[in-house]
Amino acid sequence: MKYITKRPQPQALIAWTRARTVEDKAQATTWSYDDMPANVREAVKTKLVAEQGGLCCYTGRRIDLQTSHIEHLKPQAICINHEDTDYNNLIAAYPSSAPNTPGCRYGAHKKANWYEEELFVHPRRMDCEARFRYRDTGKIMPTSPNDAAATRTIQKLGLDDIELELMRKAAIDAAIYAKRLTKPQALRLLAEMDRRTSQDHFHEFCFVIKQACEKYLKRFERPGD
Repeated sequence: MKYITKRPQPQALIAWTRARTVEDKAQATTWSYDDMPANVREAVKTKLVAEQGGLCCYTGRRIDLQTSHIEHLKPQAICINHEDTDYNNLIAAYPSSAPNTPGCRYGAHKKANWYEEELFVHPRRMDCEARFRYRDTGKIMPTSPNDAAATRTIQKLGLDDIELELMRKAAIDAAIYAKRLTKPQALRLLAEMDRRTSQDHFHEFCFVIKQACEKYLKRFERPGD
């Protein structure tokens, strides 16, 4: 999981929210995310995918406008006072919300309407990256075995699903072990995992590769290596 730094919300969302606020005061009505027009949702999703560097908020998989949907950190079902349209509660997640999109065993689909504020390590928490550890096999675990929230989050988001585990392993192998990196190459790779590409993307599973690269660099610290 990678920490998400929120950017200013899109003007389309600001304008729509402002207009609905004025209208609803006059007519004694209210609104919700379900009332958001398609063009406003598109503007919101475009902004979310961009600020996340093209990564799924929960899994680190590559996403774009076609392979993602707008996810609510706090589920719509329990939102009050327009929380379901609050930009800070909105993130982009895999997979698409298009009709007939197959279900996914992990991430947003697995999470569904789960929400336990104290037990949810989510990508808006500044410590989220440090709360999980990844083996070179792609296996995920809490950094601390006593971290009940990290343990619960892995379970409820299905972050230990075998498909996701194998994807993480493939990313590590391709970035590091298939190339038998030298120390300077590994140091460059480590730095790249914190930077966006020329397309303004983060590398897929960058937070996983970063940990694997840090571990890989330790071999150069041993005498005789």
